[in-house]
Amino acid sequence: MKTVAIVGSPRKDGNCDILVNKLLEKIDGEKSIYYLNELDIGFCKACQACQKGDCVKDDDARKIITEMLEADLFIFSSPIYYGQMSGQAKTLIDRFYQVSQNPDKTLEGTKVIEIFTQAQPSDAFAAYIDSMKVIPFGYMGMEIVDTIVAKGAAGKGDGLEEAIAQIEKIGDKL
Repeated sequence: MKTVAIVGSPRKDGNCDILVNKLLEKIDGEKSIYYLNELDIGFCKACQACQKGDCVKDDDARKIITEMLEADLFIFSSPIYYGQMSGQAKTLIDRFYQVSQNPDKTLEGTKVIEIFTQAQPSDAFAAYIDSMKVIPFGYMGMEIVDTIVAKGAAGKGDGLEEAIAQIEKIGDKL
C-alpha cells in the first residue's frame, strides 16, 4: 500500500504529528509524510490552466498531488483553529481544484483518513468536520475510511487518548 500523509499543523512534533505517526506505524508499505509548514505551497490563482494540463505553479503542492495520484491511502491532518482547518491545510486543499477539474487526473477510490485536533473539548466543530467528508474528499470520489478527532488537545499530548485508541483499531478498516 502506498500512503501519503499530510501534517497541516504549524507545530512539528505537535498533536497532529503525533497522531499521524501513530497511524503510519500501523500501515505497511511505502509511506511519505509532508509537513505543510515547511513547504512552499502557493495560493490557487483560479487561472483555470489546470483544466487542460498541470497547474501553472511549480511548487511543493505539485509534488504532493502527483504522489497522491499514485497513492492508495491519503492521511489528512489539521488542527481546528477558529472552527476551521489551519491556513496551511486550506492552501493545499484549494490546490486540489486541479484534480477535480481535470478529467486526466483522478483520486476516485483513494482511501482517506482524516485526523483533526482541537482545543475545544466538546463537539462544537462536528458539523465542520463532517463537511470535510463531502468537500473536498467526497467531491473527488475519495473513500473516507475514518475520521479521528482529538478533543481537548490544547497542549502537546493533551486529549489524545481516544484518538490513539481509534488508531489502534483502524487496521481492520484498511
